[in-house]
Amino acid sequence: MRTIIITTTDKFWEEALEKGAYAQSTIDSTLDEVGFIHATNPDQVVPMLNRHFTNRDDILLLLVDIDKVKPEIKFEAPLSGGAGLFPHIYGPLNIGAVYGTSRPNKDASGNFTELEELTKIVP
Repeated sequence: MRTIIITTTDKFWEEALEKGAYAQSTIDSTLDEVGFIHATNPDQVVPMLNRHFTNRDDILLLLVDIDKVKPEIKFEAPLSGGAGLFPHIYGPLNIGAVYGTSRPNKDASGNFTELEELTKIVP
């Protein structure tokens, strides 16, 4: 199984479960506003969390089976010009593609730390 990760919150995930689809692009923007859902490969999660979310304690990671995602997925360079390709989901995510959730940990300095479970995932 190939996995990608969506960074969200409990609130947005609970709303998705009620509606039957996940439609948040990022924590701060909707799919309608951006046009796709931002996701990361397992090895991109912690660096991305530390760039954008060290001020938050409500992060929830959705573990997504890429082969069960119904909308188109494109692996694209970030708009920031950074290195690597990131998975972008072009439509509402069917919740059946989510096979698990995980809550990231922070160290004493407030930075997110590697999650052992993510190091075992095949991208």
